[in-house]
Amino acid sequence: MPQNFYELVWIFIIYAFIGWCTEVSYAALDTGKFVNRGFLNGPYCPIYGCGVVIVVAILTPLKENLLILFAGSFLLTSVLEYITGYILEKVFHNKWWDYSDKPFNIKGYVCLKFSIYWGLACTFIMDIIHPIIYAAIRFIPFVLGVVLLSIIMCVFAADCIITVTTILKFNKRLKVMDEMAASIHRLSDEIGENIYENVTDVIEKSEKFQKTHVELMDKISETKENIYGLPQTAKDKLAETTGAAKDKLAETTGAAKDKFAETTGAAKDKLAETTGAAKNKLAEKAENYAASREEKKRERELALEEKKRERAELMERYEKLYEEKSFGFQRLMKAFPDMKSRDNNETLEKFKIHFNIKKKDENKKDQAS
Repeated sequence: MPQNFYELVWIFIIYAFIGWCTEVSYAALDTGKFVNRGFLNGPYCPIYGCGVVIVVAILTPLKENLLILFAGSFLLTSVLEYITGYILEKVFHNKWWDYSDKPFNIKGYVCLKFSIYWGLACTFIMDIIHPIIYAAIRFIPFVLGVVLLSIIMCVFAADCIITVTTILKFNKRLKVMDEMAASIHRLSDEIGENIYENVTDVIEKSEKFQKTHVELMDKISETKENIYGLPQTAKDKLAETTGAAKDKLAETTGAAKDKFAETTGAAKDKLAETTGAAKNKLAEKAENYAASREEKKRERELALEEKKRERAELMERYEKLYEEKSFGFQRLMKAFPDMKSRDNNETLEKFKIHFNIKKKDENKKDQAS
């Protein structure tokens, strides 16, 4: 059992390195290639170091009872993995591993299968590996051990800072790209709506113009019929007057002829006046309609071109963000291929496709085929 903080730090560092080696070996067997599976850039997985430190510190007095040792390791490491996954997601807004597709999982942070692996591994470590590791730690001269630990922990701290900075930049890029994708989608919709409105407006204006034209023509025809009906009325009146007063035929006929001529002339003048006014009104409306339509068309074309230009700029910037140097981003996605972003998962999945990063299940399918 560790006697002081110095020994605990050594245990943390050594098992963090052993854990990294285990993860890399597992990934190599799983994908057929080397993948740095650590959360940090260096060759260590802090969760393994923390897990073994907790097990060693708490369960050393019970190491003689393998069943209790297994149960305690199973429980302690599962709690550690759950808390670690939960905190990482809350702090960085990313779910770094996800066991949701595994049976008997708890919110995707832990699952029965890997908890059993943890329990068996810690039992083996406590019974076989740790006595050797602990003897090696005690064999290292204290001063040399302090110097080595100081160097290692400084590198470890710098790695933590670099990794946290990388994650924050990555999340910022995901957010920016997600917002740009939403803007591109919105502009595309607006462009489509603008084109639809132009077509619809042209159809509506054409129908309205045709309707107005028909109404005016009907009005002109009606006026003509009314005017042409006036001479016949005059003739009927003339015949009636002639039958009633034959003795005044000459006088009445002369008066009727004068009245007929007067009525016919007035009717012709009214017809010409009404027809001219209707034509002028129709021409004026047609001219106003054409001018208004042309003005609105120019305004919409300018707005459409502006939106197309804005969309093209956004798409260019969007593609550039994919191509920018992002070694840290790629390393994190390769280390955690099942990672999910709580806020910008759609963009994260596009990043994975862009860099050809496949999930664990997809890698297994490719190997099987």
